[in-house]
Amino acid sequence: MQNLYQPASAVEGHMLADLLRQQGIEATVLGEHLQGAIGELPAAGLIRLVVAEEDHARAREIIERWEATAVVDPVQRPAPSSSRHVAWGVVGLLVGGALCLAWLRAPTREMEMDRNKDGIADERWTLSPAGSALESHFDRNFDGRMDARFRYDTQGQVSEGESDDNFDGVFESHHRYRLGNPEQSEIDTDGDQLIDLVEGYRNGVLVKTSYLQPLTGQPTRVEHLRLGRLDHVDRDTDLDGTLDARDHHNALGQVTRTERLAAP
Repeated sequence: MQNLYQPASAVEGHMLADLLRQQGIEATVLGEHLQGAIGELPAAGLIRLVVAEEDHARAREIIERWEATAVVDPVQRPAPSSSRHVAWGVVGLLVGGALCLAWLRAPTREMEMDRNKDGIADERWTLSPAGSALESHFDRNFDGRMDARFRYDTQGQVSEGESDDNFDGVFESHHRYRLGNPEQSEIDTDGDQLIDLVEGYRNGVLVKTSYLQPLTGQPTRVEHLRLGRLDHVDRDTDLDGTLDARDHHNALGQVTRTERLAAP
């Protein structure tokens, strides 16, 4: 697949994809979940319209013609009578129901991309009949094995994922997202299939890292971050399951003060 166009919004992307399909060219809109993740910021550069390499030249001509076409105001027509309005409403409901049924029964589509042009797919997408993302897989280090996979909600925003962050073939990190932003990551750092590290996010920003006793799940050390640096650390000094000491850190990461924490 090749990038064809960067729409200003997901709506424009799907409109152009429909235009291309009418000309016999299959097109897909990618990146809608990224637009959701950044809220009200402009979506420029995030949303992509992609087509197969062999269709790229013809698709580009269609897009250029579309860009050059002037918008013409629709001709004003008299409002239809109430009876005709009701009739057309019924027809619309019937047609809409048929289209929804066809959409639900349509098969999903698979799409692969080769970003480093080595002949091996390093990005794989599963798309709904409407073209929105359902699942994606990525080979981030280009070793021929997918090491990150994500699932998406009905709005096209990423909802959960897994990753192999040491590239040993095992997905040891599990991620949860909310409104497209990371919310929590659970990680097995030593390969014993028990979670021993949990990262917490607020509005997509890392704010807390908890080190756990694998068998009990109790934290032995909790690091609180502010703007990417340590603010303070709560520790369980005697490993009895209770955080009993707090170290305060300065901007250089040095401990400036330690205090005892009251028992809960």
